[in-house]
Amino acid sequence: MNYKTELNENQFEAVTTEAQHVRIIAGAGSGKTRVLTYRISYLISEMGVAPWKILAITFTNKVANEMKTRVDRMFPEKSQDLTIRTFHSFAAYFLRHEISVIGFPASFTILDEEDQTKLVKDIAASMGFKRGDKIVGKALGYIGKQKLLGKYPDDIKIIKPSFEDEKTCLEIYQIYEEEKYKNYSLDFDDLLLQTNFILENYPDIRIKWQERIEHILIDEFQDTNDVEYKMINFLKKPSTSLYVVGDPDQTIYTWRGANQNIILDLNKRYLDMITIVLDRNYRSTQAILNAANKLIAYNKLRVTKNLYTKEVGGEAITVNCSPSGRMEADYVAREIRRLKDYGGYNYADIALLYRSNYITMDFEAALTRYQIPYKIFGGTKFYQRREIKDVLAYFHLIVNTKDDISFSRVLNVPKRGFGETSENLLKTEADAANKSLYEYVRDVDPKDSEIKTSLINAAKGMVKLIEIAREDIKKNEEVFSKILEDMIWSTGYQEYLRKEDDGDERIENVKALFEDIRHYLKNNPSSTFDEYLQNIALLSAQDEIIDGDHVTLMTVHTAKGLEYPVVFVLRFNQGVFPNQRAMMEGGYIAMEEERRLAYVAMTRAKKKLYLTLAMDFSYVIQGNLVPSQFLKESGNEVVQNRDIMFRSVPRPQMQRPKVYHFDDGDHLSFEEEKKPSTPIFDDVRNDVDDWKVGDIVIHKKLGKGVVVALEGDDIIKVNFEEHGEKSILGTHPSVSKGGHEA
Repeated sequence: MNYKTELNENQFEAVTTEAQHVRIIAGAGSGKTRVLTYRISYLISEMGVAPWKILAITFTNKVANEMKTRVDRMFPEKSQDLTIRTFHSFAAYFLRHEISVIGFPASFTILDEEDQTKLVKDIAASMGFKRGDKIVGKALGYIGKQKLLGKYPDDIKIIKPSFEDEKTCLEIYQIYEEEKYKNYSLDFDDLLLQTNFILENYPDIRIKWQERIEHILIDEFQDTNDVEYKMINFLKKPSTSLYVVGDPDQTIYTWRGANQNIILDLNKRYLDMITIVLDRNYRSTQAILNAANKLIAYNKLRVTKNLYTKEVGGEAITVNCSPSGRMEADYVAREIRRLKDYGGYNYADIALLYRSNYITMDFEAALTRYQIPYKIFGGTKFYQRREIKDVLAYFHLIVNTKDDISFSRVLNVPKRGFGETSENLLKTEADAANKSLYEYVRDVDPKDSEIKTSLINAAKGMVKLIEIAREDIKKNEEVFSKILEDMIWSTGYQEYLRKEDDGDERIENVKALFEDIRHYLKNNPSSTFDEYLQNIALLSAQDEIIDGDHVTLMTVHTAKGLEYPVVFVLRFNQGVFPNQRAMMEGGYIAMEEERRLAYVAMTRAKKKLYLTLAMDFSYVIQGNLVPSQFLKESGNEVVQNRDIMFRSVPRPQMQRPKVYHFDDGDHLSFEEEKKPSTPIFDDVRNDVDDWKVGDIVIHKKLGKGVVVALEGDDIIKVNFEEHGEKSILGTHPSVSKGGHEA
C-alpha cells in the first residue's frame, strides 16, 4: 500500500510516526477512522507488529465493526487476531477470562438500565417505599455517580449528608450490590470497576495482559473518563506505545464522566509525546466550517485549530426564525418536502438534531401532517422491548442459574399461576435453602414446599426446558439459534403473545431476534452463545440505526460521529440550546460544553445546514423564546420568517406514503397510512391574531371575559365573568374581540 498517496500530509505523519506516545487532535470530518485503520495497517505491514499485540478501543460498537471491516479488507488472514472493542466490550471480554478470581463464574449476567431500575424499585418496595417514589430516581443517580468515582458502598463514609436522602440512597446501594452479587450479575459500570480491581490487585494477571499488548490505540479519547483511563494505565507497561485520537472541541459527555483534562494534559504526563493536528475536513462545505470555527473559538479549554476544506462552493447556512414552535415545525416539514421533491435529496439524507427530547412533539406532528416518514433514534431500543427482554431472560438462565432477576421476569411468562404471594413465598424458601430461585425450583421436592404442588411443577417444567436447551447447546453450539427457538416456543410463549392485541407484531419481533442470532453466527462463526449475549448487552443507540428512506430525528449526543447531507438543528433558542438548566448548574464550564454540542451539531452537515428557532412562549424555560447566543457567535444573522403568517395552507397533493409504525414506540414496519391526512392548520378560525392583556373576549359558551395573560401558541388566559379564569385558544371561531378594557 502506498500510504503517501492515500493520505494527506498530516494524516501521513500521523500514520507513519515512530513516536511511542502520540496525540492526534482530529477535527470533525478529518478522517480519523481512516487514520486509525491505516495506523493499524502500518503497524502490521511496515513495523512488523503481530496483530494480537494490538488493542484498539473505540467509542461505539458501530465504529469498532467498521474498523474491523476495513482492516479485514487489507489483511483478511490477520484481522481475526486483532482486538478492536469498546471499553465496556473489552472489559466484558477480560472478565469472561479472569473474573473467577473474585468468585464469579464466566457466565455472569450483564444488567442493562431497565434491569437496574427494576432491581432498585424492588429494593425500595422492600424498604416500605412505593415503586414510583422519587427515592428510586435519587438512588439510581447516586449509584451511578459513586461508580463514576470508582466507589462501592464500603468506600463511602457519610459524616454529614450532602443531601436529604443520602443515607437512604447508600443503604439502597448496599442492598443493590448484595443482590447483584447473589445473582452473579454486573451492571455496565461494574464491568470497568471490576476489571480495574482485578488488574490492580492481582499482579500476575496484570503482567500477563501487559505482556500481550504492545500497542494501545484509543478513538474518541476526549470522552475518556477517569475509570477508563485508569484501566489503560493498568494495561500499559513502560514500553507500550500509546496512540490516542480525539478532539477536545467535541467533548460532550462530561455529564456521564468524560474528563476533558485527560486529553488536554496528556502531553504533561508523557513529555516525549508528539501532537499532530488533523484540520482538513472532508465532510462539510467551507460555509459550514466557517460558522463552526467562529463558534468554537469562544471556548478557552481547547487545542487551537481551524477546520478547512479544499472543496469549492457550497450553500450559505439557512437561518429560519418562526413566530411559534408549531410554525417552526411546519417550516421544517415544508422544506423537507421541497428538498425531496425538487432538491434531489432522499429522506434518508436528512437529519433533525435537537438538544433535548421534549422538542420533537411539534416536529413529529408536522412530519405526520406532510406525510413524511421519520424515525426517532436514541429512545427505546429493539433489545429493550418487553417480549425481547422476556426471551433474553430465558437465555440468561441458560448460562447463569444464579440470575434471580431473569428468573423472576419469566416465572409467570407465560402464565403459570404464580401471583405476588406465591412468588414471595418461593423467594423465602429459596433464601432459607441458600439457593437461587432457579436452583431451588430445580432441586426441591414439591412435598417439601408450602407452595401449591401445581405451581412448583409448572415452574419445574420451565426449568426442565432450560436444562434441556443448555445440554443441547453444549453438544452442538454452532446451531444454538435453532435450539433456542425450539425452547422458547416450547414454553407456550407464542400462544401467550397471540392473546394480546398486538401479539402478532410481538411474535414477529421474537422471530427477528432469532434471525439476529443466525445473522450473528454467520458473521461470527467461532463465537459462543455467551459472547452473543454479551454483544447485545453492550449495544448503544447508534447501533440501532438502520437504513431506510426516512428522516432521522435524534439528539446531538446520539448524532456524535454521524454525518448527513442535510442537517436541521432545531429550536436554536437561548435556554433551549444552550440548555438553561445546564447553564444554571454548571456555569462557564457548562456553557463551554453547550457550545461544543452546537459545534458537533453543525459539523454533522455535509452540504446544507439549517438553524431554526421559534419566538413564542416556552413553558419549559418559563419565558419567551429568543435567539440562541450561538447564532451570533457563529456569524449567523436572525431573519424573522414572515412567509407563513397565513391562516391556512392547502393540503399538498401527494400519494399516501409509507409510514413507520413502532411497537413500544420503536418497532419498525411499513404500511400505507390508513387515516385521512389533516390540514396543516384548521381552516376555520377567527380573524384575531393580536390579543393583548386587557382585551375584552366574547365567547359563545363562556360569555364575556378579559384577557389576563398571553401564554404562547395562540393560547390566552381569560377571566370570565361567570366562569372564572380559563385558558382558551385565541384563534378559535367561538371567540371574538369586544374591545379593550378601559
